[in-house]
Amino acid sequence: MFGSVKPQRRLCISGTARGIEPKPRKGAEDYDALFIPWSKALLNGFGPLYTPKENLKMNLPPSLTKALQSGITKRHNQGQHFQLGPPASEIGVIDFGSNDTLCLRTAASMRKNFLDELWKLPSFAIGAGGSRVLDGSNKEIMDLERLLADFHRAEEAMFFNSGYEANLALYTNLPQPGDAIMYDTMVHASIHDGMRFGRASIVKPFEHNDLQSLDNGLRDIKESSPDISSGAKTVFIAIESFYSMDGDIAPVREILLHMKAALPDGNGVVIVDEAHSTGIIGPNGSGYIRHLGLEKEPIISMQSYGKGPGALGGVLLCNSLIKEYLTNYARSIMYSTGPLFPTIASIRAAVRTLSSEEGEHRRQKLRNRVKLFHDILLHHPMRKGLSESGVLKFPSVENQKNDQSFVAIFPIVTAMGQCHKLQQRLRKHGFRTHALRYPTVAREEERVRFIMHADNKTEDIREFVRVMMAWGCENSGISAQPRARL
Repeated sequence: MFGSVKPQRRLCISGTARGIEPKPRKGAEDYDALFIPWSKALLNGFGPLYTPKENLKMNLPPSLTKALQSGITKRHNQGQHFQLGPPASEIGVIDFGSNDTLCLRTAASMRKNFLDELWKLPSFAIGAGGSRVLDGSNKEIMDLERLLADFHRAEEAMFFNSGYEANLALYTNLPQPGDAIMYDTMVHASIHDGMRFGRASIVKPFEHNDLQSLDNGLRDIKESSPDISSGAKTVFIAIESFYSMDGDIAPVREILLHMKAALPDGNGVVIVDEAHSTGIIGPNGSGYIRHLGLEKEPIISMQSYGKGPGALGGVLLCNSLIKEYLTNYARSIMYSTGPLFPTIASIRAAVRTLSSEEGEHRRQKLRNRVKLFHDILLHHPMRKGLSESGVLKFPSVENQKNDQSFVAIFPIVTAMGQCHKLQQRLRKHGFRTHALRYPTVAREEERVRFIMHADNKTEDIREFVRVMMAWGCENSGISAQPRARL
């Protein structure tokens, strides 16, 4: 299958390869001199690794083929069919769709900091060696967790390979039998998966960002569970800091106060998914909980390093007891290979970049562009008419709240059946966005999601609005040239 593999010499990152003698050097500028020869040695030292694709066709049972094709057709009919493809930068379109809000993923400073981290340990091991509980917790990952705890001002930090894994571990294992979870209806799919596999006896939603709905749910839970009412069992409240679909912010402080009032015995915990606020807000981009000064409250937060920070991985901020418990019960820790050193280096580089002057500069650039987009839409002469017609609505613009300038996500709600048409028009003009339909969002709230980035240009933002509003006018019958006021 792999052809004739003929290793000519052992390739070791800390040793030699085909006569190459890598020597520790300082600075990222020596990267090419060291790593490119190694990669060439790897390619020269081994034979062809791939067989032509036509020779690898898998023969599936007809029954399975039919079932899979039916499932794919269903996704097509729902407007929810996805395909793997290159990012906007590789196909020459303007990125208003990715989660790389600070544009750190390709930033020269981030790359330099990453390579500097590699040079600090030129003999690093390529692989992890095992799961975190079986030789996969080396000094580097333990040091990283201490760094992250300090950065986010938490007692402990626990690293996972992704934010999804972190949420899955938390919700599957932490709530005990007899406990309850109340969750905002807009929380991420990873939280739903964790709750579905978890052991909580009561799992109950409350309306999005609705404190009255939260109060009613807490009252119902107390009435149905004497153990919770007496403080013997725990209530977990699951929310996000910045919501990825609506682009709005959770009233975290108010939720905490309402929870404490409803549970005077102190048997409540708030869990905050900060995937879209990590790197964006708080001291040095350390998150929304730090921005609010709530680090000492009964709050567990999940910080994602795969979005704003431009790296990879999820981090739970908790205490030592929770960390020890998850170490012994979370299957994604016990049965999943630990992180590689390059992953660790990328997160250290992200923290270093976020904490720098450039990190603050990028956060400010992002806020400025968010404010620009908001102001253009708010004062656009077509906005009100299009909103009243139902063709285009801009809820995060029309319902502006405190700290909203930190949120880079703007939902553009279309009439039913129209979001893909708007996305196609925008794509035709060179803009990458994503159309979202039911069941990802409510049937009557299908949308195009617009995400701002620190490096988006002012002229591109204005052109995006022009194209979008022109499409809205074409589909609503509203003239693109409003009559002058008398």
